[in-house]
Amino acid sequence: MSLDGLRAWIGVVERKLLMRTRVFLVLVAIAIGGAGAGIYLAIDAQNSAVSEGDLQALQEQVDAQSSEAGGAELATLEAQLTALQEEVAQLRSAQAGSGGKGTNGGAAK
Repeated sequence: MSLDGLRAWIGVVERKLLMRTRVFLVLVAIAIGGAGAGIYLAIDAQNSAVSEGDLQALQEQVDAQSSEAGGAELATLEAQLTALQEEVAQLRSAQAGSGGKGTNGGAAK
């Protein structure tokens, strides 16, 4: 082998080694960036996580509000039902007092 051939072969080996080194450095930079992003997301998730105590307190608040609202709605519905029952009773007594005529327009059966 001649000296020029050896120099050419070493030049090819150096270029391959340089390319591999650059690729390796890029991959290391990507890995470091990914690890940093993972650490940041883990810390952020831990800080914004809901504890069991917070969840239980929120559920108690929701239960309290729904029972208060449900009680008020129930009282309103009972009052409306009583008023409607009284109105129906008055209409029946008025119809009985008029002799059973009137509501079907005098149509014969």
